[in-house]
Amino acid sequence: MLIESSSGNIRILAPAKVNLFLEVLGKRPDGFHEIETVLCPIALFDRLTLEPTEKPQIELQVVLPSEAGSNQVLSGASTGDPAWQIPSDSANLVWRAVAEVQKRLGVRHGCRIRLEKTIPAAAGLGGGSSDAAAAVCAGMLAWDQWNRPLATEICAALGSDIPFFLGDEQGFGLAAASGRGEKCTQIGACPNLDFVLTHPPVGCSTADVYRAFAPLARTRQFQEIIKACENGQIPKIGAELFNALQSPAARLTDWIERQLRLFTDCGVEHSLMSGSGSSCFALVGDQSITDHIKDRASAIGLKRVYTAKAWHGASIEQQVAPS
Repeated sequence: MLIESSSGNIRILAPAKVNLFLEVLGKRPDGFHEIETVLCPIALFDRLTLEPTEKPQIELQVVLPSEAGSNQVLSGASTGDPAWQIPSDSANLVWRAVAEVQKRLGVRHGCRIRLEKTIPAAAGLGGGSSDAAAAVCAGMLAWDQWNRPLATEICAALGSDIPFFLGDEQGFGLAAASGRGEKCTQIGACPNLDFVLTHPPVGCSTADVYRAFAPLARTRQFQEIIKACENGQIPKIGAELFNALQSPAARLTDWIERQLRLFTDCGVEHSLMSGSGSSCFALVGDQSITDHIKDRASAIGLKRVYTAKAWHGASIEQQVAPS
């Protein structure tokens, strides 16, 4: 995340992510699934602004992009588009994250939050999780009580992949995650990856995709793609792309295969579904292929096409340290 502070307000750019690798090892006794995944942040950002207030209430405003039919403050549930069905009340992870920070820090003041959305929901791009991590960070910084262990604990309780978006004390970038996704280790590599991402007019429910998952004999290890990332071997990274949830998601909606077929038809060698879907991404280093994808996408009903690079940044501590 990118952090700015001005006149007591905290502004954070919260990045999206793609999963370069995702293996499901089985269901745990607690109902979650044990996974191994490699997460790559990308330069596609939501913007969160938190302003402390004297009153104890949390006020949340959600601003949707112009393609959602409005750039006004509203609840996304009124748009009819699942990409922007984003609540602006206590159902939103951002609201819940700040409320938990208030509670754990014993803060009696509240805040006004403005969340400007770019990352679509139900996409497998981690927008909601990134926003929640940004909210935890913003709340702690606004009330001058940054505490990484507590922030990590709150994020893990809110959602499995949320701790990833905190990075570590050394920085933020590619990470390997295990457990239910909450155990993250920064890889420390910065391969120059260029992505084209598409998001269809339908979303994927993470719970539904996991319910449709049928365990298979394990065939892939994430050590190979981690090694390729560390060595900057982009063709090898492409060859090692893997997502065990892609097949079950494809059984729930034909949009997964339609996106991947678009990439193949446009000359892409390496593509994958991100997370539990419904977004897919292509690893592309040729501008002519990117342009071809953009031209063809709208013809098959894909209105949301993004280009983004892998993104790496300074740690929260490095960004807020006194100069």
